Amino acid sequence: MSDSLNRRAADWAAGLTLDRVPAEVVESTKLRVLDLIGVMLAAKPLELVAAARRAALALEGCGGARILGEAETVAPMAAAFVNGVMTAVLEFDDTHIESFIHPTAPCVSVAFPEAQRRRLSGRRLIEAVLVGSELTCRLGRITPVRLHNLGFHPTAVFGVFGGAYTLAKLRGLDAGIVADAIGAAGSLSAGLNASFEDGSSTKMMHVGFAATGALRAVALAEAGISGPAPVFDGRFGWFRSHVQGREDLRFDALCDRLGENWEVLNIAAKVHPCAFTMMPHIEAAIALRNTHDLRPEDIAQVVARIGKRSFPTMCEPVADKRRPATTWHGRISLQHTVAEALVRGRMDKDAYAEANLRDPVINALADRVLHEDDPATEATRSGGTVIVRLHDGRELTHRIDDMRGTRANPMSRDDVVAKFRANTRGVLKAGQADAAIDGLLQLDTQEDVAPLFEGLCPSR
Repeated sequence: MSDSLNRRAADWAAGLTLDRVPAEVVESTKLRVLDLIGVMLAAKPLELVAAARRAALALEGCGGARILGEAETVAPMAAAFVNGVMTAVLEFDDTHIESFIHPTAPCVSVAFPEAQRRRLSGRRLIEAVLVGSELTCRLGRITPVRLHNLGFHPTAVFGVFGGAYTLAKLRGLDAGIVADAIGAAGSLSAGLNASFEDGSSTKMMHVGFAATGALRAVALAEAGISGPAPVFDGRFGWFRSHVQGREDLRFDALCDRLGENWEVLNIAAKVHPCAFTMMPHIEAAIALRNTHDLRPEDIAQVVARIGKRSFPTMCEPVADKRRPATTWHGRISLQHTVAEALVRGRMDKDAYAEANLRDPVINALADRVLHEDDPATEATRSGGTVIVRLHDGRELTHRIDDMRGTRANPMSRDDVVAKFRANTRGVLKAGQADAAIDGLLQLDTQEDVAPLFEGLCPSR
């Protein structure tokens, strides 16, 4: 079925070259790579990452690949899995606003060890990450239903496709093999939202699962094992199985004007390490705190207005959200997040620490945070309002219409570099950080990316 939706996307993926990509799109991809490397290195010292590494190495022996920031060689599956965990554990990776997918994470998780061990050029790496993330975003636009509300984690279920496109592109596979790999990836697509209820760690493994699924899908296709052409739009395809009973699926979103309208430009970088829908509320809370010199004891009540579709994941059950069980649970709690922002005045890589979750001042303020529907919510924008009512009778309001990092209010190159420096503080030495920034900003000129990645290992 050479005219199938799957095959048309595969044809585009196999044929794309940077010569046909606008400079703005190339620049945004380089900045996303820089951003994600900083996020991954920030997460590297965490015990959850160490535990994921132990689990991966217990199953996979050595095989010539490297986990980001390490000199030791491990199996490609292990490297991709641990990389994926590092992208996700801080909730600091980028987001496609309309679909709530973190599209770059699965792509770089498989791309970094592959490009390093094969000593590929920076152009090849950019092409592959761009192909994977563009098609991931477009897949996310097919359904008008928010997958979180169906029990699925969008990054988990779509990430395996993005990772497979990325890996196939890096290996220079032809369109037929790409389509077979994507067909196989459909049966490897998984990821439940169950961890949203109790803050357990499985959700932090989802990008790793997607990355290893991508490696398996591509290996099957390279071995000549066929995958279903109608994996997306068939009677028993992915969307009709996962989004049942809908007739308004927009299958044209995958290939319509592909390579002309770039959906990756709607990927938003994160200023704060939490679910993207809450970031405007952090900005608004910090703005009110700084403008009015607010102290927790001055505050009688806080109202946070957020889109109703986010209530089940960010706001309810209220008792659980006011006392998150784990640091990750806090990253999807509007009540705790607003309270911590008002008390601490910043939300960086050190936010949501166990001490903050148990801080009696933050907890007491979280008990006074209410949530309301925000009628101004739009699916393709990121806004929110915080209202602070003081004991002296005053009511203070601040609204963010378009959060920093979005297409309407983008982070500059300097902003992304500053975030990278903040995230790699204490992980890379200053000279290493400088060299990494210089090399990654010129990624498209690098003939061999291996030295760049080797420079991210801790100095001995």
